[in-house]
Amino acid sequence: MKTIIKIILLSFSAAAFFGCDEPIELDLKQIPPQYVVDALITDELTDHYLKLTTSVGFYTEGRTPGVSGAEVIVSDNEGNHYQYLESETEAGLYKANFEGKPGNTYSLQISLPGGESFSAQEEMTPLGSIDSLVWDIDERAQGDPEEEGLYYRIRIYAREPTATEDYYLFKFFRNDSIQNFDSNTGIFYADDELISGYIYGLESPQLYRKGDKATFEMYRISRDAYLFYNDLDNILNGDGGMYGPSPANPRTNIISADGLGLGLFQVSAIDRTTIVVGE
Repeated sequence: MKTIIKIILLSFSAAAFFGCDEPIELDLKQIPPQYVVDALITDELTDHYLKLTTSVGFYTEGRTPGVSGAEVIVSDNEGNHYQYLESETEAGLYKANFEGKPGNTYSLQISLPGGESFSAQEEMTPLGSIDSLVWDIDERAQGDPEEEGLYYRIRIYAREPTATEDYYLFKFFRNDSIQNFDSNTGIFYADDELISGYIYGLESPQLYRKGDKATFEMYRISRDAYLFYNDLDNILNGDGGMYGPSPANPRTNIISADGLGLGLFQVSAIDRTTIVVGE
């Protein structure tokens, strides 16, 4: 036992003495590229987008490449079919103009020229409305503002059904730019346990100036979407310590025969409110 302990101590000593200046490049096992789906359907009459990309190697730099030539179709339980068309300027970006309907179930089917196919299915559950969006002055920030005039905060009040198990995604905007919480993801998600029937004075992640346009969006999401955002949050904001879990892809609702499909097909009812701060 003493010999083993000495070897370990010597190894750590050598690493501390010599290992600081020499970079180490990991010999990572490469796996076939995986296809990543990023799609959102809401109950608004608008262009709904789907982004299809492929994963890249660990040391690859730049944006992930878009996948062209896919046939993308969304259908619902009422027999409607929506053909997505690919953008002429951005590879892998597809869109279709229609209005989702709460209570309907939407099915996604993606087919590639090489024979690969991906599918997903989500129900659009109804969403309660936002009661109000109000502003007030953050007195602490007013006493020592980071930037001139930046000391207003908005608060959200909204109801949500208590008889069902519900999940939500929230987005805050300042003058049409999305605002981040204290995380790298810029997402805020919640379940019934956090909300408990009423959103009472939920604070915006960032401060505002007088005259800024403040917008709040609330999405009703499925449990699968909630788990996806939770996994994504843990991956991006984990401490990376030796006791942390091993990195893994977020859980997905994308189904593929070969298991090469990742990402999220999100189907959400949405409510949105905008105010002008100070008015």
